[in-house]
Amino acid sequence: MKHIFKNTNLLTVLLSLFIIVVLLACSSLFRVLNKTIQNEYYTVKNEILWVTANPHIIIVEIDEKSFESIGSFPFLRSVYAQVIENLNKEDISVIAFDMLFLDATSPNEDEIFIQSLKNSEASVVLWNATDSQGVIETPIELIPEFIYDDGFLAPNVEYSNKTVYSFSPKISDYSGNTFEHFTIRILRNFYDYMYWSSTRENIWNYQDKYYSLSDDYLFPLASKNSQEILINFIPENSFTRVSLSDVYDTDNFETLRKDIDFRDSIILIGPTADGLKDNFFTPNGYEYWVNIHANILNTLLTKSFMMYFDPTLEWVLIFLIVILSVSLNLSASSRLLLTGNFLIILIFWIIIPVSILLWTNLILNFPTEIIFSLILSILVANIMKYLIEDKNKQKLNKALSEYVWSHIAAEILDEDGSIDFDGQEKNLVCFFSDIEWFTSLSEVLTATELVAFLRVYLTIMTESIMDQKWYVDKFEGDAIMALWGAFSKQQDTIDDSMRACTTALIHQEAIENINLEWKEKLQRSLRVRIGIHSGKAIIGNIWALWKKMSFTALWDNINLASRLEGANKYYGTLICVSETVYEDTYESFEYRFLDEIQVKWKDISVKIYELLTRKWELAEDKALQIQKFSEARHLYTQKKFIEAQALFRELANLWDAPSQYYAERCSGFQKNPPASDWTWVWRMTDK
Repeated sequence: MKHIFKNTNLLTVLLSLFIIVVLLACSSLFRVLNKTIQNEYYTVKNEILWVTANPHIIIVEIDEKSFESIGSFPFLRSVYAQVIENLNKEDISVIAFDMLFLDATSPNEDEIFIQSLKNSEASVVLWNATDSQGVIETPIELIPEFIYDDGFLAPNVEYSNKTVYSFSPKISDYSGNTFEHFTIRILRNFYDYMYWSSTRENIWNYQDKYYSLSDDYLFPLASKNSQEILINFIPENSFTRVSLSDVYDTDNFETLRKDIDFRDSIILIGPTADGLKDNFFTPNGYEYWVNIHANILNTLLTKSFMMYFDPTLEWVLIFLIVILSVSLNLSASSRLLLTGNFLIILIFWIIIPVSILLWTNLILNFPTEIIFSLILSILVANIMKYLIEDKNKQKLNKALSEYVWSHIAAEILDEDGSIDFDGQEKNLVCFFSDIEWFTSLSEVLTATELVAFLRVYLTIMTESIMDQKWYVDKFEGDAIMALWGAFSKQQDTIDDSMRACTTALIHQEAIENINLEWKEKLQRSLRVRIGIHSGKAIIGNIWALWKKMSFTALWDNINLASRLEGANKYYGTLICVSETVYEDTYESFEYRFLDEIQVKWKDISVKIYELLTRKWELAEDKALQIQKFSEARHLYTQKKFIEAQALFRELANLWDAPSQYYAERCSGFQKNPPASDWTWVWRMTDK
């Protein structure tokens, strides 16, 4: 099995064969979809090529107008006699009735109709039907056979969607009698009339890909060895259509003769009125049989024959799509994958179908399979590719997780490992934390206990904030340096700052639990100071050639974050952030503006803020203290040090550490007032 996964060519062939088997198994399910697509094929082809009807075909409709003019249906047979008589005023080739004359009516009516058939110069074709026992029923015995022709009318209905696509040129009943289709009989009479030749004595036979009407007239079958001819349907309004009432009325027919050329025409007479049940589903929609007959005749006369594409060749085409797509999708090159699939879609979904549509009368047997072959190939190949790559990623992730956290390793792998470890400038959010007076712990803990404590402390602190997607750059004893944005391609400094601040608050909550567990051994409660700053920094490998390598971040902004952590010990705070972090997050957290400072060895000042809690979670008494602190600091900036000191001492008595620090400053400025150009910026003399 491992050998198969490693051999891409073998895997491609096996997956392709699997997909072909699936498509073959689902062919019956795709049948309705295939027929639906074929229906659209007719519509699109006719709209593009502007297909028109043969002018010899004229439909005489038994429509609502006929009912209003003549009366209720079925009409008296004398009505049809009059229609035949009027039509014979023109040189009509064939008159075909799309209706049954199985039963006798009144002797007088039947005699009038029979006489009209005898007197008709045009050939008359009637149709017979198949009864429930499969026996062909012919027109009434009263009508002499020599005065008319007939043909069966059984439709070929596709079982999957009850739609008519084809007709059978001939059938045999249970008695062994052979009957030609109604339209074939019409066509024989038409050819006899037009070319003064007889096709009636020819043997009706199927010859390989054709139905032989005579040596001169071969009609292509739907496919090799089939016994049906596909109907090339065109819109019903393409045919010349007149109402039976206008042909029946002698005066109206005289007017029609001036507008319509009836010479040499085939007249199809049949019902089209609403409510009559002589209709079927076709690619054109719900149509009456007379329209279907017109389409059959038009197909045969215009020689616009439809044929199915060779199914074997079509499956070869599908297999070619599958094996090309699978091979491309197993490829490691995303550019090749995208380009290849685009070309497959272009060639097999657009160029080939459009070429077949415009320049041939072929119909694809399996258009759905062609579409799904590509979709299934992409799906199966990418699932397999994912499984293979996921297994490799798991191995790499395990190795990489020894150096960075697993979600960071996953992010690197998701980026195809495209991290520049040699150094690059990025916007980072840097987080420093440190335990206050950590060195004093060595006085109360043994070396073994100190290591055990650090293991617990670092594990709890790390695990408590893993979900914030941080990267721990280093541990330095109890100190932690973490970075956000180190590996992200799409950088979001606001989101990174939010996560860093959330981490700081979680950190403080976690230290409370640690204090509960270790307070007895440590003999005091621990405080953890945190500094956060965001800005540009250089991140990459810092290394001594062939000796040691370390992946870390450098630059002034990293140093500033470290200085902010140290600033906490002066102000008595726990979390100190820079102005850039405050600007990104002030809508989500509660802050106190602490000061504007210059850290040691820096000339540029920075505003710093104390992170207090999440937004709307600040206690009311604490909020009042913060407000008073702001008032006291305003007095401080106005050099009103006595008034400011009074307020600061009041707050210091409420255990507000920053106020205690400011009260001491005010005392110093009272003794040594600042210069006249004082800008309130406090310069830190220690780290």
